[in-house]
Amino acid sequence: MPQKLSAQILDALPWLDGPAEAVQKVLMPLLGANGHKDVKNMLKGRKLSAQILDALPWLDGPAETVQKALAPYLGAEGRKDVQDILNGTWFGHPLHPAIVMLPLGFWTTTMVLDLAGPEEAADLSLRLGVVGALAAAATGAAQWQDTWGKARRLGFLHASLNLSAAGIYTGSWMLRAQGARKTGVLLSSLGYGVGLFSAWLGGDLSYDLGIGVNRTAFAEPPSDWTEVLNESDLAENTPRRVVANGVPIMLLRRGGEIFAIAATCSHLGGPLDEGQLADETVTCPWHGSVFSLRDGTVLHGPATMPQPDFDVRVQGGRIAVRARAQ
Repeated sequence: MPQKLSAQILDALPWLDGPAEAVQKVLMPLLGANGHKDVKNMLKGRKLSAQILDALPWLDGPAETVQKALAPYLGAEGRKDVQDILNGTWFGHPLHPAIVMLPLGFWTTTMVLDLAGPEEAADLSLRLGVVGALAAAATGAAQWQDTWGKARRLGFLHASLNLSAAGIYTGSWMLRAQGARKTGVLLSSLGYGVGLFSAWLGGDLSYDLGIGVNRTAFAEPPSDWTEVLNESDLAENTPRRVVANGVPIMLLRRGGEIFAIAATCSHLGGPLDEGQLADETVTCPWHGSVFSLRDGTVLHGPATMPQPDFDVRVQGGRIAVRARAQ
């Protein structure tokens, strides 16, 4: 499996460990294990977003309706080429977090330029932000499509606020074009506040609820050969789930070879050992991501991260695996 660009960059910058450790030591009195209790209690208190979600259970109905409407396009049976583009499968990283920088960046520029005075530049950045918001909505819908429970509810609220912000900015655009500049500026300031609040909720989707996070990121596959199964217990073309060093692994014997990749789908944790097999690929039974059995590469989304893959050997009638060196 090709090494990701981010991994190559990290390998080239080992000197960062020194300043990173220094910063951690500086923060230790406040945020460490024995840090200031008042600060830690404030940061660990029940979040506003959780209180908001508990107060809005009625959002589940319209959220489910929207998901059903989008399913023919963004669901497991939808067009894979569209999903790959919008999810960021080609990017090796969820695309939505990168795209959302466009509307927020342009609208921040609008606010600064409104204060500084260049009216044409301010209006141009506002319009570019509206266009960027449409792209962010499309990529966000693709990432949200497979969520459920609180993540679906929070994502629906996040999307509704984003669309509201885009609508407010569109109104500001029209007012500015008609000469009502002061009202337009006031309206865009309101839109900026709505957009920032929505962005904060989007952060909770990722960091609290794990949407867009690689579900295999914290697995620690064995670096040494680890026996997992008797060879006689692995039938041809029948996936078998085993565990090595606490990591679930899918084994498959096919055509004289034994393939081994992580059994937990990197997208949202689906069981790949229950997925559909075709040639040298497996399709996640939950949301339809397609992975190579040979090296774990993502062939189709909604997943954006590859599956950890493993070397396999058979010795003395026992199958052993180890993490494949990158």
